[in-house]
Amino acid sequence: MLKNYDMVFISPIGTIGINSFNNKISELRFVENLKKTKLKNPLYKELSRQLDLYFKQRLNFFDIPYELIGTKYQIKILKRVSEVRYGSTKSYSDIAVKENTHARPVGNACRNNPIQLIIPCHRVIGKNNIGGFSGEDVKKNGSMMLIKKSLLKMEKQHKIT
Repeated sequence: MLKNYDMVFISPIGTIGINSFNNKISELRFVENLKKTKLKNPLYKELSRQLDLYFKQRLNFFDIPYELIGTKYQIKILKRVSEVRYGSTKSYSDIAVKENTHARPVGNACRNNPIQLIIPCHRVIGKNNIGGFSGEDVKKNGSMMLIKKSLLKMEKQHKIT
């Protein structure tokens, strides 16, 4: 079953579905098999502008209102992940140490990240491999893993100062 999104953004590496709540971005995910919609909401127009700049390697931080939805613990982890800067990575263990927890719960919070890119869980990697993305295990090497690899490669090659 396909999920409905208020806005769809076609990026160079995949389609992004976007929803909002109380005029804040509440969901931004890479999705499959959707068509682009017309932008009517000023929030979506601004997000579209920022996404366009990001994929042109001219934006390294999203400045858009968003609403994190999840448990208090997940929100705490995702806020820590939001501090990982463009072009750099941190391991699940690095994040865990700062939050006095373990790597696996950090991975679970990232897996459930409702606003990919804005909260850059793609920048969180395993100690010995790239780690999963959007619920897809690194061993699968499916579409979500290809997106993670593409994002990391793009950011590494085009570091914005």
